[in-house]
Amino acid sequence: MKISTNSISLNPLEQVHEADRDASARQISTAGWGDVVTVSHDARLLAEASRAAQDAPDVRTDKVAALRIQVQNGTYKPDSRLIASALINEEPALFMP
Repeated sequence: MKISTNSISLNPLEQVHEADRDASARQISTAGWGDVVTVSHDARLLAEASRAAQDAPDVRTDKVAALRIQVQNGTYKPDSRLIASALINEEPALFMP
């Protein structure tokens, strides 16, 4: 005995869904529409932030110039506690045993 499958579904709900899907496909193809992509607001913000970061200069020349003048004048006094705090907040895993 040979059992073969065919493409006819015995479930009437599946037939209705397939008919709807086929009708939708025909409407899209006849209307000239293609695939539709929807991008979330968060994704747009992330892409915009990424573009802004890539477009920003790597060196903040105004900040470097101001620090250079302070070092040359002997007035540059970095706050070691502030630097240590920033390092700990930035990379806490470095200070874990």
